[in-house]
Amino acid sequence: MSVHVLIVLDLLLALMVGLDLVQTLRTGRAHGRGGIITRKGRPQKFWRYVYASCAVLTLCGVALVWILLSPESFASAGTR
Repeated sequence: MSVHVLIVLDLLLALMVGLDLVQTLRTGRAHGRGGIITRKGRPQKFWRYVYASCAVLTLCGVALVWILLSPESFASAGTR
């Protein structure tokens, strides 16, 4: 897989998660596996959802930096 494709996929994932996080914080509602999670109704699950989204964004950032600093480690993986 091309390094450019990995960068685009990483940025798309970060964009999707970021937009979802913004909407979640703005409305106080999130869609979880068990249905709607609200800030007032189920605050622990709501904040767990928010923190998990922040963790995914952090991992996307780390992956982007890794791809940019060491693209050869990803380019060689696709030829095996």
